[in-house]
Amino acid sequence: MPKVSVIIPTYNRAKLLPRAVNSVLNQTFKDFELIIVDDASTDNTEEVVRRYKDHRIKYIRHKTNKGISISTNEGINKSKGQYIAFQDSDDEWLPEKLKKQMEIITCESNIGVVYTGYIRISPTKKDYLPSKEVIRKNGNLHHDLLRENFIAKPTTLIPKKVLDEVGLFDENISQLVDWEFFFEDF
Repeated sequence: MPKVSVIIPTYNRAKLLPRAVNSVLNQTFKDFELIIVDDASTDNTEEVVRRYKDHRIKYIRHKTNKGISISTNEGINKSKGQYIAFQDSDDEWLPEKLKKQMEIITCESNIGVVYTGYIRISPTKKDYLPSKEVIRKNGNLHHDLLRENFIAKPTTLIPKKVLDEVGLFDENISQLVDWEFFFEDF
């Protein structure tokens, strides 16, 4: 059984997906499975995924488009890892992301989520998020999340037992699903 299950939901991102997949496969922490949930893409996403010959990759393809929350939840439900990490199909992780997060999350049994900052790159600039005004946080984050969504889903690592307790992503919404999830559940 893998220690970590990485979930990548995707839809029509065949050109971008290899960057995301490679950034997971190139992690210095190697004890993971990678679950790619293809939400009925009409491009060649399946062909791109099938080119990978890595036994850690599991591919799930929907026949009809179901949305980001259902796709993410399906990946979680099919996962075998003790911890769950999320990656977006257009993002890229730094090579030591999982290693550093595993060092933190395994040192205490009461940690519900480990998240990191990230760099958002647009055609004209790079922004490090969260903003410098956001300081390190511990404990219940509900009040802080009312003011600002400073947790990006692709930066998180969560014990699966926590997801069993708090529930999964709301399948009735299609926008701001990560903010709603962390706001409502953490």
